[in-house]
Amino acid sequence: MNPLLAVENLVVRFPVGGALGHYLKGEPRAIDAVAGVSLTMEPGETVAVVGESGSGKTTLARAIAGLIPVAEGAVRFQGRPVANLGRAARKELHREIAMIFQDPVGSLSPRFSVRGLLAEPFRIHGLAERDLDAEVTRLLGLVGLPPAIAERHPHQLSGGQARRVGVARAIALSPKLVIADEPTAGLDVSVQGEVLNLLNELRERLGLSMLIITHNLNIVRHIADRMAIMYLGRIVEAGETAAIFANPRHPYSLALLSANPEPDPDARPRRIALEGEVPSLLARPAGCEFHGRCPFVQERCRNEAPVLAVGPDDRLVACHFPLEPSAN
Repeated sequence: MNPLLAVENLVVRFPVGGALGHYLKGEPRAIDAVAGVSLTMEPGETVAVVGESGSGKTTLARAIAGLIPVAEGAVRFQGRPVANLGRAARKELHREIAMIFQDPVGSLSPRFSVRGLLAEPFRIHGLAERDLDAEVTRLLGLVGLPPAIAERHPHQLSGGQARRVGVARAIALSPKLVIADEPTAGLDVSVQGEVLNLLNELRERLGLSMLIITHNLNIVRHIADRMAIMYLGRIVEAGETAAIFANPRHPYSLALLSANPEPDPDARPRRIALEGEVPSLLARPAGCEFHGRCPFVQERCRNEAPVLAVGPDDRLVACHFPLEPSAN
């Protein structure tokens, strides 16, 4: 049986032009924002893609949703390729894969009321014969908003309310996969918790599969079954969320987790500080691309690129010298 989602050796390439292209002496240059990523998801699963800003995680999400072209590799949804679809097939894909965009208010058109925003997916997909008022009320109820909200416009909503409207719009047509790009960005901590609880409730109630794009590790711990950690457009570690939190095997994973508050006051996790800047995609380091920031670097790391390989615990790790499990 095909997985719900299969990403195979995906490359997303952007040309470099303008002033930077001139600085590069007119040579045709491009950057690989996603550089050979493979990922699978099963129905009902929640997977988180984690990394610093510029790691390529949002670009990966947009490629999966068919919103940007891919240079190499493939994305298959329910066994069907996502790339190079005709208009009708792309429209059907966007009914089955929905996105929750990063900016809660900015991602909602100011021209529409909440009623218009929630009714629009039905009109786009030729379902306007439905009782749209009833659908709007149903969707608002699913995300915990009162019916009166339907008359407001985005600028009249709080960040939390706007995020709930965005979630309602994403689930309007009962998609099989919801991609949430930084679903708690710009929200107060208390509201973040409410949004996470809402996503968990909807996942269980509606049987949703979710791909969460985030740098917030508290989201990952709270909601994801599995996680993949990206650095410079590549996955450096992937596996069960609980296993990675308990014992990260890649030094970059350990550095990210070191910066995250530990909820167990009795735990004594390993910690390392992440120093230096993320290298430019125009000048990728030789060997392991993390070696310039890695406190455990060895000579092999500077010259030979590691391969993402399955370890003894079924964890995928791209490191010549994976970290040994801690005693905790």
